[in-house]
Amino acid sequence: MENISLTLEEPTQNIGSFKEREQKLVNLIESLREVQQTKGWSSLKNELFDTLPNDLNKQISAEAKKLIPDTYRLNRLTGELKWAERFSDLKKLEDEFRVELQNVRQKLYGKT
Repeated sequence: MENISLTLEEPTQNIGSFKEREQKLVNLIESLREVQQTKGWSSLKNELFDTLPNDLNKQISAEAKKLIPDTYRLNRLTGELKWAERFSDLKKLEDEFRVELQNVRQKLYGKT
């Protein structure tokens, strides 16, 4: 994943929406890299995001074991868990954006 260039390339054809998405993805990847290197993110990750998925799983399990589980609460907790799993690991999120960037560039330039 590291070998994907973050420089913008000139398209062989003018496809505006793909070009805009390419720029947004490059900006997102660069921003995620910068944030990951800060002490603030390290503290936030340790204090909140490293424990959040586990805590949400416990709440889901406890609610599901009830005689009459609250389906609204289960759905909300499941959504929070998906969010926490996706956004608590910035490296994984960066990798997801890199794959999307590679796909966009494939459509724009026919290469990666």
